[in-house]
Amino acid sequence: MIKAALKNSSWLVSEKFITMGLNLFVTVWLARQLGVQVYGELAYVLALVTLVTPLAALGLNAIITRELVERDEDEPRIMATASAVRLLGALFGFAALLTWLQLTSTVTPEEQIAIVIIGAASILQAFQVVEYYFQAKVSAHYVVKMRTVVTVCAGVIKIIVAWVSADLLSVAYVYAAEFLFWGLGYIFLYQSQAHGFRFKAIDWRYGGQLLKQSFWLILSGVAAVLYLKVDQVMLGHMVSKSEVGVYAVAVKMSEVWYFFATALATSFFAMLLTLRKEESPLYAKRLQQLCDALFGLAFALAIAVSLLAEPIIPWLFGEEYRASAAILTIHIWASLFIYMRALASKWLIAERLLAFSLVSHGIGAVVNVLANLWLIPLYQGLGAAVATIMSYAVASYLAFWIGSSTRPLAIVMTRSLYLPFTLGYRHWHLLRSRSVE
Repeated sequence: MIKAALKNSSWLVSEKFITMGLNLFVTVWLARQLGVQVYGELAYVLALVTLVTPLAALGLNAIITRELVERDEDEPRIMATASAVRLLGALFGFAALLTWLQLTSTVTPEEQIAIVIIGAASILQAFQVVEYYFQAKVSAHYVVKMRTVVTVCAGVIKIIVAWVSADLLSVAYVYAAEFLFWGLGYIFLYQSQAHGFRFKAIDWRYGGQLLKQSFWLILSGVAAVLYLKVDQVMLGHMVSKSEVGVYAVAVKMSEVWYFFATALATSFFAMLLTLRKEESPLYAKRLQQLCDALFGLAFALAIAVSLLAEPIIPWLFGEEYRASAAILTIHIWASLFIYMRALASKWLIAERLLAFSLVSHGIGAVVNVLANLWLIPLYQGLGAAVATIMSYAVASYLAFWIGSSTRPLAIVMTRSLYLPFTLGYRHWHLLRSRSVE
């Protein structure tokens, strides 16, 4: 089981290594070609669209994985119903975005068009449910191949378009096409490699049951996106779009690493569910080991990025973005809590503590907004980075001490936080055993 999970994780990590390099080059190219003002406008538009994406997911991602693992024989109904429900959520989110555009006066006409075309294309992300089907089957390679092809093609086109016409709308159309082909790719994969979507298999009553299970996750997803992207939106309103551009470069260089946490936690989720279902004594041990691995990876990453930010940012993006380096050296330390949160989110589902997901994310969102209101006028992008660390520390760690039901995971995370101070003493026996061999 562990071997299959590692193989599945290796596919996801391999995809990230390929696309991460391309996306880094595309980000550098776009930032240089568009300039700090237009790149800031693009980041602002993408942040606004991202704010409604939880309505396309409806908190069903890990729940679908759980349902497919526990009720494999009911796959056609699960997939068809989950996709239909998510599609309705995506349409509602797009409608909410259009309504907001009618009510606000702070978005330029060009930005409005960009928001509409990207938002419309992102509706098909509702079919990302296919990804969780293949993850439940520990067969991520199908999705990896499709997404890699789409990402590479879209990346090349972004480079060409930005070189020929460095304006917001031209690049926005490419982003819209990328979202569109991702959605079509998910549909094609499920039709060709599995049973395929069947309209008759949709069970709206079962869909209602799924929504009841995911209710807290929907709200927590909204809260999570708020404290992930609201800083860029607030910077755009409170400072300028050019400041968003400077901040977005730092955030991009920080967030590009988050995938590793998601890939590892997702790949081992089915194994943890099985161990818990069997009431295996290995459940607690594997949970601690995975948390230690995630924290250790984040800690090493934060040190490396902090040391390299100052020389790398101006070299990659140009002097116009030099201020991004200082922001990055702060923002990257949020990854300590983000990596552990990837595991915590799965643990909450396994333990059926979905309501707490909302509580923690809600607290984090409130802390982030209040901290941004306080720190952005004083320190602009640097203040937003500090607010990000504060919100993630509260939502992804401190909040878990509130109740007795979540305190066991808080203890697990605390043990992981001790690792740098003890030089990883708890794992020295692994080195000794290898030396004996």
